[in-house]
Amino acid sequence: MGEQIDAVVEAWRRAIVLCTEALPGSFERLGPHGTAELVTGLPVPTMNGVIQIGPAVDADEVAAFAASPRLADLPWSLQVRDAHAADRVAAIAADHKLDQRSPLPLMVKELTDADATADEPTVRRVSGDDSDLYRRALAAGFGAPEFIFTGFSAPALLDNPAMAPYVVEVAGAVVATSFGVRVDDMIGVYNISVPPEHRRRGYGRVATAAVLGDAYRDGARTAFLNASVLGEPLYAAMGFHTAETWTVFTA
Repeated sequence: MGEQIDAVVEAWRRAIVLCTEALPGSFERLGPHGTAELVTGLPVPTMNGVIQIGPAVDADEVAAFAASPRLADLPWSLQVRDAHAADRVAAIAADHKLDQRSPLPLMVKELTDADATADEPTVRRVSGDDSDLYRRALAAGFGAPEFIFTGFSAPALLDNPAMAPYVVEVAGAVVATSFGVRVDDMIGVYNISVPPEHRRRGYGRVATAAVLGDAYRDGARTAFLNASVLGEPLYAAMGFHTAETWTVFTA
């Protein structure tokens, strides 16, 4: 089980690297002891920072990576897989004024024929031509300013062959978004958002299922995602299980 989860975490890292390769000014490095520095330049702390990718924390490597000048002018985070080592890493986080500590579940699902459902008529896969629409939809779904999602909706991402962006539409209005990133036989699920006025109607589930269904039909057999604590029950109902609960330090 440990080796399988390590493979999922490595796929998670590679999915973010695919995003960095499509965005100007991005950077990625992986240390010999399993610590990654990921810089997308996006104004979201969890999309920049220092992440434990290996099965064990190397505190010295984490401290060295956390001192990277590339992170100085960005919102960033320190993310740790090993819950038992989180207290040790907390001191490093505090040195960089990353004083907020929160859980981040990593959830995994083995895909089956049940995920290859018929096409849902309200789901549409979008492209770079839909960049403005996708940006506005993300802003509405996450309740944040549009500028935050400029990078997430860049044509270079939306048109990337490894990536699959979707919107769910009802009566001409976007009621949910989703985004998949393919890494070998795994699919990472991101950007599940639903505007407040459209919640509790199953649209987030439809958006998630669109990613899973297309990926399964294309050969993917494992899906993974980071869930909010509130979103964890939704994904559990879809067959995901919590493989690890990471600790995230932010300012």
